[in-house]
Amino acid sequence: MTAAGSMQWILAVPFLRDEGGDWIPRHVGGPHRFVTAPAPYDHDRSRAVTGASEWSDYLRHAWAAWRLVRAAPRGGAGVMTGFPQLAVTAALVKLVLGRRDVPLVAWCFNLGRTPGGWKARLARVVLGQVDVFVVHSRREIALYAEWLDLPRDRFVFVPLSIHDEPRETREDEAAPFVLAMGSANRDYATLVAATAPLGLPTVIVAGAHAVEGLDLPPTVTVRNGLTIAECHDLCGRARVNVVPLRNTDFTSGQVTVLEAMMLGKPVVATRAAGTEDYVVEGENGLLVPSQDPAALAAAIAALWDDPDARARLGAGARRTVQEGTTFRAVAPAMAAVLDAARVRAAGPSGAAVPGEPSRSPTG
Repeated sequence: MTAAGSMQWILAVPFLRDEGGDWIPRHVGGPHRFVTAPAPYDHDRSRAVTGASEWSDYLRHAWAAWRLVRAAPRGGAGVMTGFPQLAVTAALVKLVLGRRDVPLVAWCFNLGRTPGGWKARLARVVLGQVDVFVVHSRREIALYAEWLDLPRDRFVFVPLSIHDEPRETREDEAAPFVLAMGSANRDYATLVAATAPLGLPTVIVAGAHAVEGLDLPPTVTVRNGLTIAECHDLCGRARVNVVPLRNTDFTSGQVTVLEAMMLGKPVVATRAAGTEDYVVEGENGLLVPSQDPAALAAAIAALWDDPDARARLGAGARRTVQEGTTFRAVAPAMAAVLDAARVRAAGPSGAAVPGEPSRSPTG
């Protein structure tokens, strides 16, 4: 153990190239200290399948993190990964090295699918090395626990967090429009079917593949290649923000939902694993069933025609981010996760991970 019982956590997170900046670790106190194993590559989360060259990048990144662990006093360092690929490669190195004493935390462990067959068997062997999985929807706990044949208490729900960049927004009253952004798991067919009969101008910001094969009416405009600032500007000017999703069992769309809420904008979203822990019906947005154009059209029209509802729900959306999904807000829950992983790795038979944090995303 290091001096004063402190623990050094090596961060293997694809978007970190320095000591973390204003991210969750900055707000985690106590005995935890953080060192970044810089990512020497660009992580593309839009890829449906991770190719061999990407896996090579992740493995090199994981090995760089483990080199820092091996340089630390025994019992004085752990690893925290970001996204499933780094969890897999870091767990594989842990398995090969036989270092069950090193706590391993898999933050943002979210999959687009759970493969079966030999891939599932391999995943169970390798990912069994992870001490705590941090998931961003409650549904994922049972889903991944069953898939990996692991106890549910190895999975902890911590709300996804974003960098809070509040700003004054002004709805475009002269040319109002409906906005939908994002490419992963988006159901733009249902969105188009919902907005076309309403005759509402609709802007979709997504890659070309996300709308491929759709017969788009003249009321729909597709844009791509925008900067984050341009996306935020569009979000702030839109009258109604929509997050339509296809697969409701796996998480997606959370960043789009939270960034709209950050700007004080309510969202109309498909009820799914990635939205139901953040969008509270009638408090900060509206939830609709999947692949239901009539329900989606009704929800869009309800907000479109009611400025008071948009203002009320928008205020609730802003509170959701302030109180539950900023880096500072989730830091206590992450500190508890790190404590639990440390205890589990140090124990002779492993210690139970505490339940999910009592604080909900809405405070």
